[in-house]
Amino acid sequence: MTELTVLFFRHGIAVEREVFEGSDSDRPLTAKGEKKTHQVARRLLDLGIEAELILSSPLVRARQTAEILLEVGVAPDLMISDLLAPSGRLLDWLHWLNHWRQDHEGALIAVGHEPNLSHWTELLICGKALGHLQLKKAGIIGLLIPETDPLGNSQLFWLTPPKFLLNGSGLA
Repeated sequence: MTELTVLFFRHGIAVEREVFEGSDSDRPLTAKGEKKTHQVARRLLDLGIEAELILSSPLVRARQTAEILLEVGVAPDLMISDLLAPSGRLLDWLHWLNHWRQDHEGALIAVGHEPNLSHWTELLICGKALGHLQLKKAGIIGLLIPETDPLGNSQLFWLTPPKFLLNGSGLA
């Protein structure tokens, strides 16, 4: 059974809803969010983590995060998709993923939002969303997703907040 490596990447730190005057979908990354996302992206390259495609939610903060990953060179291509918007559904994304993987073997980075990414991870590895995972902003979840029957049969290989990537142990 062929497994596909997928990295769920939560968007970086964005302007708070309470202070942003526009639509939630238009909230951008803060300067700190851009800086931290650049640092995480560069660290991924240092670790040899690369992907074939970045698939991103269309919301501004996720798009900006994906564009930083693209700019740093973590992947050569970027695609924007409503599948990763907060209203996106896991089964729709899995349907897209099954079609995509027919012509691609490289890893995929999916840039999205909470609670979707954590819930999707739990569904993929446990078969149900338990609410026990929480992905920090600019954090990463790494999954190996089997070609058939991925719900409850995927394997978690990486779950890290950005601080573990940026200051070594993350325990400082």
